[in-house]
Amino acid sequence: MKSTVAQAISLAWAEADSLVKRRLAFALLLVLATAGLAALAPVALKYAVDGLGSAEQGLFEPASYVAFYIVGLWISRSLGEARWFFFGTADQRLHRRLSRRLLKHVIDLPLSFHLDRKTGALNQTLVQGLAGYRVLLNHTVFTVLPVLIEVLAVGLVLLFLFEGPFLLILGLSIVAYSAVFAFGAGRIIGPSRKVSATQIEAYANMTDSLLNAETVKSFAAEGEINRRYDTALAESERRWSTFYWRKTESGLLVAAVFALSLGAAMIFGVQRVQAGSISVGDFVLVNAYMLQIVRPLETLGAAFRDIAYGVAFIEKMMKLMGQKNERSRVSVIPGGRRGHAGTGHLQVRRVDFSYSNGHRVLENVDFDVEPGKTLAIVGKSGSGKSSLVRLLMRFYDPDRGEIYLNGEPVSHMALEGVRRAIAIVSQDTVLFNDTVAYNIGFGRLGSGTSEIEQAARIAHIHDRIMVMPDGYQTVVGERGLKLSGGEKQRVSIARAVLKKPQIFIFDEATSSLDAKTELAILDNLIEVSQGMTTLIVSHRLSTVVHADEILVLEHGRIIERGRHETLLGKNGAYAALWNTQHGQGRNVTIEKRESA
Repeated sequence: MKSTVAQAISLAWAEADSLVKRRLAFALLLVLATAGLAALAPVALKYAVDGLGSAEQGLFEPASYVAFYIVGLWISRSLGEARWFFFGTADQRLHRRLSRRLLKHVIDLPLSFHLDRKTGALNQTLVQGLAGYRVLLNHTVFTVLPVLIEVLAVGLVLLFLFEGPFLLILGLSIVAYSAVFAFGAGRIIGPSRKVSATQIEAYANMTDSLLNAETVKSFAAEGEINRRYDTALAESERRWSTFYWRKTESGLLVAAVFALSLGAAMIFGVQRVQAGSISVGDFVLVNAYMLQIVRPLETLGAAFRDIAYGVAFIEKMMKLMGQKNERSRVSVIPGGRRGHAGTGHLQVRRVDFSYSNGHRVLENVDFDVEPGKTLAIVGKSGSGKSSLVRLLMRFYDPDRGEIYLNGEPVSHMALEGVRRAIAIVSQDTVLFNDTVAYNIGFGRLGSGTSEIEQAARIAHIHDRIMVMPDGYQTVVGERGLKLSGGEKQRVSIARAVLKKPQIFIFDEATSSLDAKTELAILDNLIEVSQGMTTLIVSHRLSTVVHADEILVLEHGRIIERGRHETLLGKNGAYAALWNTQHGQGRNVTIEKRESA
């Protein structure tokens, strides 16, 4: 727990800018003033009470002391309210900076991390972590520090004005409270971790269901989804029950310490008044102090329980922050290119690749794609096509071998440079729930309206956009659900065109479309990639007949290579795939397809 708190504080301090630090410092000064005034104000009440029973008047009338007491409390309360402005604005700025830092870190994590993680669980981990930060900061500024300062001030007053036993009672009370707090925090941290875990799982469950709402409805499975979600919530409820029981146990012990502390001080105070050792005003002051200190001490106990709860939430986030991001494996050599310029010459040299489970998916893959040429990679599902694309984008690195872009090893280039040089149009077109313009403009951030519209024209989607309700400002919906499959694919093509890459990769770009739409999109892909280095990854051979070279992958190895007609003539694996898809003896050339 201590390690987590230290890491959390270190991260927050690193992210706090000068505004955050200045306003937190001012809030702490107000905390000091508030706690000091709150501790000293009852002294004025003591002298006021003593003055009421005395014939002799001191320097001030009793009414003056009452006024001092009231003004002191008023100023203390006012400063306490004022600190909220400085703390609140600092808290919001820190929350913004931490949120930005967390998102950047998570986005920078390798693709392997994201493939293994549930979206809802990841989101809830970040939400809980930020909430834990707020609990930690809030209680530190508004509970822990004020109470400690107030206890110290009261202890000094008791030391100077009263007999030792009163200070002893206060000291023993603090020790007892501390023991109870430590016991309570230790008992509650375990249930807090389990509450965090079950909440994350329930939220992940809900997010998964919402993202797949169309599938749920198509199978009339709403009841099953509700049952699954309720099961996750029931487990969360059970963990919360344990958490609240532990919290109640701690609260009962705190209440016992409160009764014993106040009772001891009151009984001793009555005896001292009766013995004439202290005045009635002294008795009132001691009573006020015990009530004034004991209750904040109880609040301090609750704060420690909440902090333990917050730390449990922060722990998962700190583990997430400890994950190495993609940048940690980038080694840009001195003088190495960053991939921003070049002709798109791609070379793959003797590449082997396995995922973390040890299963080898690519073996001794070797090929060249000259600038402006088109290479097709075909094969059955599981042959390694998608894995090869991920290597080209540096989502992963090869176990052996090297990939070169324009003669430079991509492992020596900045990730941004490699990825800016390549544009992918994939089968699963993912769009943001934003405008058409934003989704196309995402290809090259900062592009103007004219550039976006020109890219749309090249992708043959401009006219369709213009008849949409709001034109380029039409919101496409979650994952682009308001667009048809062909429209989404053309928006994706426009986005790739706007990127102005060195290399186009079409990864099963038409496999989810009907035949007529596929033909139109394929013509469009050929048009936009004319004269560009192009890779077509497909299991549907009708999309690759025009390629300058075709590679046939099987179990991660290249088993055939050549042009369409050459491979058909070999009557090997490619010809077998072609005959399966198109019928025995049927041949199609790019010229015939274009005239269809």
